[in-house]
Amino acid sequence: MIRWFRATRTVDSIHDIDYDALWRAGKRVLLFDLDNTLCRRGMEGVPEKSRQLLDLLRRKGFRVGILTNRRGREEDPALAELRKTVPVIQAAGKPRRRGYIELLDQLRGNSDGSVMIGDRRLTDVWGARRMGIYVIRVRRFGRPTPAPSSRSMRRR
Repeated sequence: MIRWFRATRTVDSIHDIDYDALWRAGKRVLLFDLDNTLCRRGMEGVPEKSRQLLDLLRRKGFRVGILTNRRGREEDPALAELRKTVPVIQAAGKPRRRGYIELLDQLRGNSDGSVMIGDRRLTDVWGARRMGIYVIRVRRFGRPTPAPSSRSMRRR
């Protein structure tokens, strides 16, 4: 059961992903979580660097969408900004399948050709794995990987 909560890959940031390798592997659809993946939880907007990456990926031919459990007002500034260029499923109910299916339908994608990129093991990793989607887990937006402690270094 634990394997369902393990991502295929884990990275520090969306900017550390080898998108060219994903393309070569036949992945054409990228599903991004919002909070702690593209921006910090609750941010009013999406950082320029994240928006630029999404635009670059779209220009390269990827079909990109946002799948978020973020609830709240329809005029959420971050979601409104993203909706201008990519499909967004808000209050998606992850890990339930409904949101994944709806976004894959909008992007004309299937499980085999898709990648879920998110930070949470339960909602993003398990939700996507049970759909058969390749998963990349982002450790957390804006949090650097902690330096190894001297105690962990001694175990090696």
